[in-house]
Amino acid sequence: MLGTATTAGVHVAACWLLVCRLGMGADGAALANAVSSFANLAFLAIYIRVSPACKTTWLGFYQDAFRGIPAFLKLAVPSSAMFCMEWWSFEVVVLLSGLLPNPKLETAVMSIW
Repeated sequence: MLGTATTAGVHVAACWLLVCRLGMGADGAALANAVSSFANLAFLAIYIRVSPACKTTWLGFYQDAFRGIPAFLKLAVPSSAMFCMEWWSFEVVVLLSGLLPNPKLETAVMSIW
């Protein structure tokens, strides 16, 4: 919790520095987001490395850790394919709406839909 609170402070400081002080605009906001994500990763890695509560959580790789992968893949692959097909179908509908009589209006309507 302390690491996440510190990350929030880093994010505010990075946004102020990059957007307001250096005038980078949207690019500065994106860079500040990347800096905040990296800071959060660093704080969590330091916590896991230093905290006595995490000393017994990693015992190395064991064959049992990989036992459930086939069952996971039997669910994950079709689910990912379904998600991609749904996403791509919406993209194709928006692209095909450009062939309608008023392409600018139709594409705008279809992209909102």
